[in-house]
Amino acid sequence: MAILLIAITVAIPIWTVDYPGMVDYPNHLARCYILAHYHASPFWQARYLVVYDPLPNLAMDLIVVPLNHFLPILVSGKIFLTLAALLYVLGCVWLGSAIIGKWNWFVPFASLTFYNSALLYGFVNYVFGVAVFLCAFAFWMQSRARMPSVRFVLCCVLSLVAYLSHLSAFIFLGVACTTVASMEWRRHRDTLLLVHQLAWLVCPVLLMAGFLRRAGKGGGGIDWSTISEKAIYLFAPIRGYNLAFDAATIAIVLICAVVILMPPKIHSVAAAGAVMFCLFLVTPKELFTVSGADARYVIPAFLLVILSIEPKWGQAQKAALIVATVAMVVRTADITANWVDIDRRERRVLQMGDILPTNASVFLVDTRQQPILSKYDRVLPNVINLWAVSRQVSVSGLFSRAGQQPLVARQPPCADLRSQVCLASYNYIWTDNPLPVTEQLVRSVADPAAVWESVTLWKIRR
Repeated sequence: MAILLIAITVAIPIWTVDYPGMVDYPNHLARCYILAHYHASPFWQARYLVVYDPLPNLAMDLIVVPLNHFLPILVSGKIFLTLAALLYVLGCVWLGSAIIGKWNWFVPFASLTFYNSALLYGFVNYVFGVAVFLCAFAFWMQSRARMPSVRFVLCCVLSLVAYLSHLSAFIFLGVACTTVASMEWRRHRDTLLLVHQLAWLVCPVLLMAGFLRRAGKGGGGIDWSTISEKAIYLFAPIRGYNLAFDAATIAIVLICAVVILMPPKIHSVAAAGAVMFCLFLVTPKELFTVSGADARYVIPAFLLVILSIEPKWGQAQKAALIVATVAMVVRTADITANWVDIDRRERRVLQMGDILPTNASVFLVDTRQQPILSKYDRVLPNVINLWAVSRQVSVSGLFSRAGQQPLVARQPPCADLRSQVCLASYNYIWTDNPLPVTEQLVRSVADPAAVWESVTLWKIRR
């Protein structure tokens, strides 16, 4: 019954709205729609090229694209998100039991971290990958003692699934399994057993090597997070849209943690979480073409540590856990309320596209240099990618980067509005509260065609 209630709780927000308020989600959804209809559309074929490489970032594409042949794209996306949520819950249940050998009472709390900061930013493949990692690691934990041939092959398959879902999922799996196996090797000193326990991790290595070689040619560099950024990332499992609400939730959880952890039994798997926290500290924020590389370790590290704790369950500890779990349920309800409001705003922005002719092209003005700080405010620039679904319109901001997505723009979008060559590829410009100098530049080449609040759709003068 507890598992059913958790599953329902994590699924409700997904089916409450048409457009969940996740920053990058509309971008991924539009790409999946184009991939599903690519071969029937000369318009998409002229603008994009499908890449069939085994990229380590395909979770949503591999599930939503086939579904969209039979179901509407919004429904297909909801099914994917629901599958990710249920897999996340299953992973917490399975791993929690694999660690302590019985029902783990931290599972409800851990499962509710599905609505973490990464998900709200729309990093759906990453979150799906975390769920796959939890399940794969739990299976390995229950198989590692003997590792018969069938389970060895299944571990190999799970490692490939993790890799294809998201590169970080395979890295988490490698770090966690290697840490646990190495700690056990210090006791039994059986090197042959150690090799047998970990050899299946080689399965995706050739795919990974090819990807890293191509990614290394994609440019980028190395940039480090500041101390304040690192501190903020630590709260990724609990951060939402409202800073004050987040602070209250974090305070409640920390107080409850003090009560629960007096004193606890901590299982050895927590060491894998500690290793991931160390990797978080020493990993750069920007690593060649990968952004937020350091922050990706936080959520799996948090889950490994939480699920490795086995307190002495007195009345005070039980009450504290209930309070912390209720706080997470309330937080999920708050996220749902924010999604309802964001859904209303997204609908209004999408209605602006009613004036667009079929097969138009829209230039999205880059808003990254504007003072937009919250995830709540960053959603709208990406939702216009869904005009690909409703109006068969191409938008310059679509995720279609070589080496990162299976859909690549034949001509990468230019960024200079002052270039006539650049503007020749577009019919419209979209802005959201642009800087004065940017708005002046747009006005010099285009006229407002539709306006809502700070959002404007401009028609380029010919």
